[in-house]
Amino acid sequence: TTTTTSEEENAMEIDGEKSIETTSSPLIPRPLLRLFEVTHAFSLSLQLEMLSSQAEALRRGAWGGAAGVKETLGDGIAVSPAYFFDSENDVGNKSDKNNRPAPIAVIAVHFWLCDDRYGSPRVGDIICSDEDTANSEKDDSSSIIGAGPGQRRDDNFLPASDNKGKERLSLCIRAVPMVGLVVSLSGSDAENDMTSESHHLKRNADKLLSSIQNPFQLSMSDALLAATVLCAERRCHAVVDALNRTKASHLPPWIHLEVECGSITVAGRISYQHFSLKTRPPTVLFRLACDSRTGRFLPTFHRSISILRRLACNDPSTSDIQFVSNVAMASARQAKGNMFTKKLGERKSTGRLVRDAFDALSRSMDTLGRKCGVGGLWNESDVLRSKSLREKSVEQSVDQTWASLITCSGIAAVFGVAGIALKVSSGVDPVIDMSGGVIFDEANADLIRVPPLSVPLSQKIVEKRVKEGDGETKTKSELQSELFAVSAKANTETLELVCFDVLTTMKSASSVPMRMKYASIKQLEGKESAELDAARPAKRVKTSSESKCQHILTEVEHATQWIDAVLGL
Repeated sequence: TTTTTSEEENAMEIDGEKSIETTSSPLIPRPLLRLFEVTHAFSLSLQLEMLSSQAEALRRGAWGGAAGVKETLGDGIAVSPAYFFDSENDVGNKSDKNNRPAPIAVIAVHFWLCDDRYGSPRVGDIICSDEDTANSEKDDSSSIIGAGPGQRRDDNFLPASDNKGKERLSLCIRAVPMVGLVVSLSGSDAENDMTSESHHLKRNADKLLSSIQNPFQLSMSDALLAATVLCAERRCHAVVDALNRTKASHLPPWIHLEVECGSITVAGRISYQHFSLKTRPPTVLFRLACDSRTGRFLPTFHRSISILRRLACNDPSTSDIQFVSNVAMASARQAKGNMFTKKLGERKSTGRLVRDAFDALSRSMDTLGRKCGVGGLWNESDVLRSKSLREKSVEQSVDQTWASLITCSGIAAVFGVAGIALKVSSGVDPVIDMSGGVIFDEANADLIRVPPLSVPLSQKIVEKRVKEGDGETKTKSELQSELFAVSAKANTETLELVCFDVLTTMKSASSVPMRMKYASIKQLEGKESAELDAARPAKRVKTSSESKCQHILTEVEHATQWIDAVLGL
């Protein structure tokens, strides 16, 4: 073995460590290593420039905001262009408190609104492999060191002068020499470990990393979509956890919430007036899907409940009575002016009431979602008070959300479950806006403030002799209808479907039905439901689903039994 001088040792390196030259080990000259580092840094810079250009194109295109419609569509995304660090005073040339390697450049895409008054959600690196996760240690430094006044700490190496990420979630990409492109996302920390998540999250996390780190799959559009899918799932879990934390005082026992692929399933145990049933799993009433573009919650319904789907959009074709009334109002507006129109349209239609109820639920869920963020750790602006202040703010939003959830669940039970059951039992389509408006019953004080759904039992034309102002007597005909109406009683204790016998009258084809009288039907007291045919094939359940809820069509069978018993069918 031959020894080398100190100058020769400095010029040679084996596997990054100084060593003595031997005849059996190859020597790697340091200039070649530096050349590789320069080439790798150039490649990373080129990838960041391409991603930055793609992000800017998305901001000007489909992911951009629309002026003047902030409350409807959101602001779109904001892009922090590529920052390159070439000075010792730059942020990128200094390792952070976690001893992560210093990057040479960083870009960020900011999306969705988030309430960061008391601190922003922690931005952490995405780690999917079990090996890297096992080697990583939980870091609670964000809860120890607070941010400076007016400064947003994201742990993403962005300059302090960049405020584009204020009140938003962030997708950050930094180029680290000899490492590659490292992807960070709001909520990706020890509290939200990828290895313990579902296959849905793991698949999108892999898609996000491959869209950024693979030069042959470089796509900011795919990366942003995968990032929003991850955040949607975590926001849903954060909202459900916030709602369930107040279970003892606010959560009704009949409501059940589940998270499934970026949406919240709202299910409920429905009971029937004076009709006993065995204990059943909760029924899926509707879902609240988290929009990938805006982060807002939108109600979605099963395709079998077409009535509720159209009512939630206030579709005029849903109610023939309201459609004809609107035509009459348009004609009256031209003939007699706005005073007549205002008098004629004092009562709101069912479609408008249902739409307003679900809009109120969406707004309250959006507010709660912005306050909950995406779960996980937070960069507390005040170590002593931020956490308690945030929890207090979340509790205030939870109260409003539960009130809207109870109302919308009752609406979904009437126009979803009862709507299908009425059609099955009577053989005719149920009629909307036929029962003469909202029913205010003293015996059922918790009835939903929406007109009930009804089917006609009998109709007849009644002639009345009316004396006019000039002394002449005229004969007028009116249509009297006896209806079987179904509504719901929703409160913190139960969700119960109730039925009424309603008598209405209509003076003309374009007039709105007027309710003459109504009575609650109570002759079912003490009756029990018959057993369903156990030999009938049941709906096959998805093998990958872990839901504890039953399909809405399964509950329709019990509702049909109840209606048949009431009508004596």
